Amino acid sequence: MRASALRRAADQHLAALLALSPGTPPLRGAVAWYAPSDLARQGDGASSPEALLLGAAPADVPDLAREASPVAQVRPGAPPFLLVHGEEDSMVDCDHSRRLAARLGEAGTEVDLCTVPGAEHVWHGLSDDQVHDVFGRTLRWIQQRVG
Repeated sequence: MRASALRRAADQHLAALLALSPGTPPLRGAVAWYAPSDLARQGDGASSPEALLLGAAPADVPDLAREASPVAQVRPGAPPFLLVHGEEDSMVDCDHSRRLAARLGEAGTEVDLCTVPGAEHVWHGLSDDQVHDVFGRTLRWIQQRVG
C-alpha cells in the first residue's frame, strides 16, 4: 500500500505544481487531494519520499526543495484551487494543504480547503458513504467551474 499511496501523493503534488507554473495555459481550476505542497518542511531522511523526488534530503538541497514546492510557487493570477486532505493523514500532514490554502488566499486566489475528519491518506478510515461525499464535493466543485 505504501508505494501506491506514495505514487498518488506524488501525482497530486505534480498536479498542484503544474497548475501554479507560469507557462501553464490558463486553467479554470485545480484540485489537489492530500498533496505534499511544502517539500522543505517534509521528511529529512535520505530515503524519505521527498529525498527520492529531489535526489537528496530536502535539508541538503533547500533551493531545489523550495522550487519543487507548490506553496513557494503561488502567484497572483493562479487558478482557483480545491484542496481536500484527511486530518489524520500520517503520510502527508494536513498542514501541507492548510499552508497552501493560506498562501493562495494571500495571493488573492479563490481557494476552498476541505479537511476531512478521521481520514488517513487516500481516505483510509472513512466509510464508503464518506468517500462518496469526498468525490461528490470534488465533482460539484469541478462542475461549477466548467459548466
